[in-house]
Amino acid sequence: MAEAKAQPEIQNKTMNASAATVRGWAALRNRWSADRNEMVADQAVFHVVVFLTSALILFSRRPDAFLNAQFYAEDGTFWYADAYQLGWRCLFLPEAGYLSTLPRLIALFAQFFPLSLAPLIMNLAAIAVQICPVNLFLSSRYRAVSFGTRALAVFLYLALPNSSEVHANTTNVQWHLALLACLVLLAKPGSRNWLFFDVPVLVLATLDGPLGIFLIPVAAVMAWTRRDLWSRALLAVLLPGAIIQAVTVALSRSRVLGDTGASLAGFKIIFGGQVVLGSLIGTRGLVGLTHLTGVSFYTLLAAIVGMLFLAYATVRGPVELKLFVAFCLAVFMACLFRPLADKPGFQWQIMAIPGNFGRYFFLPMLAFLASLIWSVAGGRVSSAKYTALVILLLMSIGIYKDWRYPEFLDLNFRETALQFEHAAPGTRVTFLVNPNWHMQLTKKP
Repeated sequence: MAEAKAQPEIQNKTMNASAATVRGWAALRNRWSADRNEMVADQAVFHVVVFLTSALILFSRRPDAFLNAQFYAEDGTFWYADAYQLGWRCLFLPEAGYLSTLPRLIALFAQFFPLSLAPLIMNLAAIAVQICPVNLFLSSRYRAVSFGTRALAVFLYLALPNSSEVHANTTNVQWHLALLACLVLLAKPGSRNWLFFDVPVLVLATLDGPLGIFLIPVAAVMAWTRRDLWSRALLAVLLPGAIIQAVTVALSRSRVLGDTGASLAGFKIIFGGQVVLGSLIGTRGLVGLTHLTGVSFYTLLAAIVGMLFLAYATVRGPVELKLFVAFCLAVFMACLFRPLADKPGFQWQIMAIPGNFGRYFFLPMLAFLASLIWSVAGGRVSSAKYTALVILLLMSIGIYKDWRYPEFLDLNFRETALQFEHAAPGTRVTFLVNPNWHMQLTKKP
């Protein structure tokens, strides 16, 4: 009897041991696979491939930025013109009430090349900054997020609809730089070599527009949460530039073009339309939506859904996601409070028009998409997970509709540049710049 009872017990123990062994081997295999992925993610060849692949994706969205490069807005009117006429002194010249250090540095670098190549050089520099968040997010410093989730996130970033204004130009490079700086602060500490990347990024982020000021709370919370020397050092790096930029903004008079025209209905259209629907169906989809009846209901529904997912990610997500969403929304609210839409009139009404001033919607669109991706990959509420998945699938509409950005109008820049290069010293030439801007240069001896 005792032997009969002992035999099932031995069998159960054997089965449990076998199951534990299988689970152990599976965990070991998964850990080895993850470690292998992260080892690959730290190799230079991997980052070169990622960078070139990202560049090809961006090339396919607007080939003329490479093949027929032309200045865009401030790229020529201020950045290049000031660099040509003033040299390094242009670095201390505020524009629109704040310092724009990175575009001016890029324009100074472009002085080493013929004028006919300057727009291409500046576009390539802007594209490089645009791609840097991809390489950082796919590095081992974000190993806490599965590689598949990161790969999906960076593809959606590169394919982001409703974002043509911030694509391949130095005028709006500050938005990609701010994103990169935020990712630097949220990333896990790396080797000492990473400091040669992190420190310049953070310094430039604070000296290139007021967006860097909003990074201070992010850095402070990370320093308080992690309590390590790395995070405290990054906070210390941010402070001098943020102080300089804040003083510059306080002492400068930025142009005011009109009242905001703020209203609850306006916020619904801007947030629900430009941010939520814009990230899903794109600019062309928004244009088509305006011709449908019930557009007010669609934007209201989108605004509610967007706020719910952002709130869900903020309450239940990890601290890094909370800070990313908070940073993006803080910048967005500051833009709404004091917009600079570049046209006179009620600014909110101008921003609500599809295709207008997409720079203000870039970061909140990324925050919304980040909340959706986390809800699918890391959220624990099944209803939120499947709803977020369906919404992400809708984004394929916007990616398809907005994949190719409109080409710039060919203003024969190269021909005018060649004429200027052969002109006599003192000759003043006016260049036409997209969209409806102009640049004036006086030929130097």
